[in-house]
Amino acid sequence: MQRIRKRPRLDQLLNQHRSGKVAWGRKLYLLLLSGLGLVLFNYFVGDAFLLRADGILLTDRKIVAATYPAKVVAVRVKEGDIVPQGEILVDLRSADMLRDIADLSVRTGNLAAQEAQLRVRGATTRILMPLAERNARESTEVVARIDTLSDRGLISSQSMTQALSSGYDMAAKLADLKGQSEIIAQELSLVEQSHRRAAEALTQLEAFYDGGALRAASAGTVGSSVPVVGQVVRFGDELMRIYGEKAYVLAYLPDIYLFSVTPGDKVEVSAGTVSSIGTVDAILSVADALPPEFQNTFRPRDRSRLVRISLPKENGLAISQKVRVGGCVFGWCWRS
Repeated sequence: MQRIRKRPRLDQLLNQHRSGKVAWGRKLYLLLLSGLGLVLFNYFVGDAFLLRADGILLTDRKIVAATYPAKVVAVRVKEGDIVPQGEILVDLRSADMLRDIADLSVRTGNLAAQEAQLRVRGATTRILMPLAERNARESTEVVARIDTLSDRGLISSQSMTQALSSGYDMAAKLADLKGQSEIIAQELSLVEQSHRRAAEALTQLEAFYDGGALRAASAGTVGSSVPVVGQVVRFGDELMRIYGEKAYVLAYLPDIYLFSVTPGDKVEVSAGTVSSIGTVDAILSVADALPPEFQNTFRPRDRSRLVRISLPKENGLAISQKVRVGGCVFGWCWRS
């Protein structure tokens, strides 16, 4: 026969001891419940007490863009290369630029030839001017003597007419030479000015084109995007970016802080297993929307204030990398 289990009496339930297994289970449940509460509290209001800001690592950068329509014929750098200032990055060939240089060269040559012709004419005029002045002066003297003889009736009217005609011709030639001299001087001044400007423009255009070489405006690191050989670019197209050596972080401060972040504070900037110590440079008087990669579906943020944090040269972080800023509790930053 099966033995019936004896049931405990109701008046003795309070005096019975529970097993240790049940007590430890309850403790574990309470511990998990407390941990969950702390996680929820940290998730919703933790930003009010702890400095936790999302940011992105940036550097001073220069954009290398096409300043004329061209075709890429050679790429001399690759992603991540460190280049000095003035190093050739890309070789371009532009039919438009070559045509403009050729046209300006022809224009400069024509102006040079025109200037040389005017100088020759001016020199000829200066040589003939003394002779013309002498002939005009002598003709005037002859006419004066003939007038004296004519008054005495010693010369015929025909001779008088010939002398006056000759004097008029000499005076007309002198006036013509003087007029040509003034015109040549004015034309030569204008042509010289045009020739000088055309020569300067040609020199600047050739220096600007530089044989199709695009050089680095400053030292830095080549970005992740570079053109390929055969690529056709238009005016203003971005070819690559050169990142400088001075790194900084732009972080987005939440609006629920119960403490203030001040310039000079030492904070920790981390990404994965890499971290570095940064210094708060300034609290910018501008707010911006968080980038899409920082948005939280369950906790949307409209706009957050920006803070600029400087980093040492050797920080171990990558350019444009997402970072996390921390190291302060209630405004007390213990990093040094």
